[in-house]
Amino acid sequence: AASWASTTPDTSRGPVWARLRHGKEWDDLTHICGAALGESRRLSGGPAQAECLAAFEALVEGMLGAGLRHGEVAECCRLVAAVCILADGAGAACSDAAAAAAAYGESSDADGLDIAAALLRVDAGALRTFLTHAELSVGAALRRERLQRARSAREVATLRASVAQELYTSLFAWLTRLVAKGISPPSAATRGHGGRLLGLLDLYGFEVFEANGFEQFLINY
Repeated sequence: AASWASTTPDTSRGPVWARLRHGKEWDDLTHICGAALGESRRLSGGPAQAECLAAFEALVEGMLGAGLRHGEVAECCRLVAAVCILADGAGAACSDAAAAAAAYGESSDADGLDIAAALLRVDAGALRTFLTHAELSVGAALRRERLQRARSAREVATLRASVAQELYTSLFAWLTRLVAKGISPPSAATRGHGGRLLGLLDLYGFEVFEANGFEQFLINY
């Protein structure tokens, strides 16, 4: 959406697009991962561009209405982009060639880890080492040694997918707390009712899946 806004001189749209067109945070996001997301195999075959842009505009307006600032909305999108890059490259990380290259410290970013690290603002080398090598402690307490071994291709893919899931879960929890805080009444409004309050948050969308997993059951419950 930010890439489209920067190349389309359409001033008839709302303020969301003006922010995307001139905001440095969105320009940085497009520069870091725009090309990679455009080639994502997980995002290919999705809805038409016009439908995606309309959905994105509604999402941004909803997040702003919930109390987020423009910079926070961009940070949320930055994190989702990192999740997408990590999950998209988990399959590529399964190949023996990719695992061997990582084990020998090759710096190729065929698996997208450099992009993910830039989005997360962490050191790319540290992220790659964490995902591709396991650290072992051997020996007695006073003479303990730390050894590293290369993870297998399957281990790399599993850990990479787990990191993506944990990041997305943390973002979801943070947004839920933000919405809950925003809809809670002032403390003065509850004093006349003994300080007790029941709040309901409806999370629409999970029930439209063809198959609902355990996580969807817990959220709906």
